[in-house]
Order: sequence, then C-alpha cells, then structure tokens
Amino acid sequence: METVAGAWIDHWKAVVVNISDSEVSTQEILPNVEKQPGRFNSKRSTASFESQLVQADDHQQREFSMHLNEYYGKVMSCLKNFGSVLVFGPGEAKGELIKLMERNRIDTTY
Repeated sequence: METVAGAWIDHWKAVVVNISDSEVSTQEILPNVEKQPGRFNSKRSTASFESQLVQADDHQQREFSMHLNEYYGKVMSCLKNFGSVLVFGPGEAKGELIKLMERNRIDTTY
C-alpha cells in the first residue's frame, strides 16, 4: 500500500494524518498567529465602535501573511514525503496551501 496523508486545515489549526501499512499517526499544528483585532477570548468587545478603529495600514495584514506562510511551511514539511495527499477544510486555507505546495514543487497528488 502506498503511504498517504490527509490534512484538515484552516487558518487556526491543521491536523495531518499519515496512513501506511503498519500505522496511522496524527499530528496537530498550530500557527503563531494572533486572534482577530477587537476580540478577546472569542467574545465581542463591549467598547464603543469608535474606540476599536485602527489606522488604515497593511502592516497587520503583512504580518498575518508572514505568520501564515511560516505555518504553511510547517504543514508542508509534514506532507512532503507522501505520494498522495488529501487536503480539505473550511475557508481559503486549503487552496492557499495547495498553491504553495505546487509553487514549491512538492510531488504529491491532490
């Protein structure tokens, strides 16, 4: 049997499952990304809207993207030695990961 892997991924967590003839193993990977601005412990802020306004700047977006690329690198390192990889999950993270894998020429079947 060919060794295969599956990855459930979103921007906040990835679970990688490796399946071979002899064993099944799972690994959870968490990014080093801060939560959404204006939220604390997944609860809405009770402060007025104006106090939550942030200066228009793409610095936060660049920093978020940098952390995500580092996170995707960790996930890709877990997936690069497999012949077949199934990537799934909600949102845009799965498509972003697949594009990075193709760009880095990781030989897998999606």
